Amino acid sequence: MAYKDISRGVRLAADHAKYITWLEKDTAARQAAYATVTTAANKVKTDRVLGAIIPFSSSGTNLVYLPARLIADTQGGRGNILATTLRGVLAEFTFTQANLNALTTPNIIEGTKFKPAKLTVIQRVTTATTKEASRITGRLYYRHENDSVTGSFGKKVAADTYDSVITAIKDKTAFTGLFTGSANALASKYRFVPEGV
Repeated sequence: MAYKDISRGVRLAADHAKYITWLEKDTAARQAAYATVTTAANKVKTDRVLGAIIPFSSSGTNLVYLPARLIADTQGGRGNILATTLRGVLAEFTFTQANLNALTTPNIIEGTKFKPAKLTVIQRVTTATTKEASRITGRLYYRHENDSVTGSFGKKVAADTYDSVITAIKDKTAFTGLFTGSANALASKYRFVPEGV
């Protein structure tokens, strides 16, 4: 073991002690610490409406519709453009209340603990050029600002699969446009999460 490894252990032990102190704080103390470095106006609050999705596990001629909170068609505040864009990307694979009303006796199942598949898009808003101290350990790091929006989706027709829907989403111009063009868009990331119970 090298001397640099030993000295690193001393530093990590000090950070560990600070982390334990953080874990022992009550909820109010943690919220106060977060508030000192968080600007409420810079947080994304996505407006949502009740709709439905068809789970990928649903099959046959009588598909099941499960209630889901969808991204609303009108958005305001931080991240509104990202939320509106993501809503458009996922619209083909969700059912709004108007879509459901247009169906003839859809098989809607209420009260389940089902978790629909989700797509999260994270978009860099500003890139920090100076370091700030961590509220937990005090270590300095670059605290970049990102917007994050998540939307649910499912199948649209019986033949759809999770993989085929993901491929269709990735092929959409609105989706690829989130990751090309401007400096901010180039810093964007995305993550698909499969459905579950």
